[in-house]
Amino acid sequence: MMRRSLHVWRVQRALVVAVATAMTASPTAAQTAKLPDIRISAQNPVPRCVSPDRLMAFLKTRNPRPDPRYRDIARWYKHWGEAWRVRWDYAFFQMAIETNFLTYRQPNGKMGDVDPDQHNFAGIGTTGGGVPGDSFPDVKTGVLAQIQHLVAYSGERLADPVAPRTQLKQDDIVKASVALKRTVRFSDLARRWAVDPKYGSSIAWVAEQFRQQQCLNPDVPAPAAAIQKRELPAAMKARPLQAAAVAQARPGSIYQNQPAAASAALQPVTGGACLIQTATYGGSATILIRHDTTVRTEYTALTVLDGFEASMTDNYIRARAPGGRSIGGFPDQLSALARARELCPPDTR
Repeated sequence: MMRRSLHVWRVQRALVVAVATAMTASPTAAQTAKLPDIRISAQNPVPRCVSPDRLMAFLKTRNPRPDPRYRDIARWYKHWGEAWRVRWDYAFFQMAIETNFLTYRQPNGKMGDVDPDQHNFAGIGTTGGGVPGDSFPDVKTGVLAQIQHLVAYSGERLADPVAPRTQLKQDDIVKASVALKRTVRFSDLARRWAVDPKYGSSIAWVAEQFRQQQCLNPDVPAPAAAIQKRELPAAMKARPLQAAAVAQARPGSIYQNQPAAASAALQPVTGGACLIQTATYGGSATILIRHDTTVRTEYTALTVLDGFEASMTDNYIRARAPGGRSIGGFPDQLSALARARELCPPDTR
């Protein structure tokens, strides 16, 4: 991406004093701290002490009165982060750096390049010189855009990202990430997501401040004075199962490959190009979809909500993969991607 908006540069400059103070005893501690992988795994989980309430309590120590529109923002980070297997705690810390803890203000009090109404929480598309970058209709979409952009930086291509910048640049982003030949960490965003070589150190500093404030005793809830207990937004709650959807989805388990009708799709590609990508409607169960185009075969690992497997798969195929078909269901996205890699060997990608 290699951009550095004037707004974020000044925000980070304001944080340098705090970072330098924290590094006095050990000058290279924050710079050399190993940041976690972007993607969640069994070896890289979100710590138990992290919760949306704790994140908001921490943010309010820097911004005591955030705009009411942000009251559920930490819950959206958890929601989308879990859906896309992204370390949503570090995505939240990245947002804190990029927006100066949701104030969007420079150290002198003036507004930066990005307007709060853009719901752009990570400077996506900002290139400096007053360029404001991408805009999104609401908080939940803005958070989704950041999470998806992180997915691209992890080396995974998306079928239909919400951010115009991701759509435009993801092929270049993914190519550079794959070239690392290892998992991609938040520290790898330095000089890429931002040109600042200390970008990772800034994120690490915010993460350490959170740990010191909120994680000394993970069994103690966040201070009641700093948070307001809220139910999940309606859009995050699972929809009640509709009889028609249940009838459609339950004849057989989604974890079994479909029979003879899909047998032709189960053969590895032996010629031409193929592509592996992901898409999500939420949930963890994953349907692997094959779509043959005039130039390549596309395999999409589509995560769906339990009980809506058939309807969501049909909706995706109609909208994004006309003529495509499901070739099997899997308990999680990793399993579906493993099968996709068997069907789409590296020499055909």
